[in-house]
Amino acid sequence: MALSDPVSNVSTTLLSVRQLLLVPFRLRTYGVVLYLALAFPLGIGYFVGAVVGLSLGISLSVFLVGLPILAATVGGVVLVAAGERVMARRLLGANIPAPSWGLSEASRLRDQVLTVLTNPVLWGSLIFVLSKLAVGVAAFTIVVVVLSLGLSLLGAPLYYDMPGASVGLFLPEPIQRELSLVVPWEQFEVGISFIVRLTSWEVSTLPGALLLSVLGAFVLLLGLNVLTAGGWICARWAELTLSPGNAGE
Repeated sequence: MALSDPVSNVSTTLLSVRQLLLVPFRLRTYGVVLYLALAFPLGIGYFVGAVVGLSLGISLSVFLVGLPILAATVGGVVLVAAGERVMARRLLGANIPAPSWGLSEASRLRDQVLTVLTNPVLWGSLIFVLSKLAVGVAAFTIVVVVLSLGLSLLGAPLYYDMPGASVGLFLPEPIQRELSLVVPWEQFEVGISFIVRLTSWEVSTLPGALLLSVLGAFVLLLGLNVLTAGGWICARWAELTLSPGNAGE
């Protein structure tokens, strides 16, 4: 047992590292990136539509004019949630079964309306729709930073020597810091001190451009793993809100 445990731990570690390295070569990874990239524009539309519809419907409901607006808003939330379930299944691999509205148990229109309004699926869908904007802002920021920075560094050997192109690290002024470690010893002080200086660095040779390209590949690998983790969180959130009561299954 004592001999097999280290071997098992090493195998598990190698498998985890292999999974991290293979993330850029999986089709599901780019499904996650597409889902996260679409979250921002969709989140804006969902949030504006839901907030405007609910506020107008509630404020005008005393005149009965708001009731059709509320009904249209609720119907829109239900349709959006249905579309999001399909997207989460196809792009994130989420396990979201079709929800049960319980309409077959209510015979009269009034009972059907009450059944829909008291169903946790409706309120979970509304929470998901309203939260989509916050998810979209965070996701869009990470996607843009990862892809723009990673791809620009990765392609440095293709354009580093083009006329007018400036590739490298450019600072407005050099950054200099002094790091010191001093230890009291009897009546003396013994220590070490050294200066760290960071200046601008312009790539003008192919080896330097290749070094940037390697850095870009690392940024893309790290960023795609972060996005994949974000996609996993989004899948669990979709399972929890779009099909409440079935997330544990």
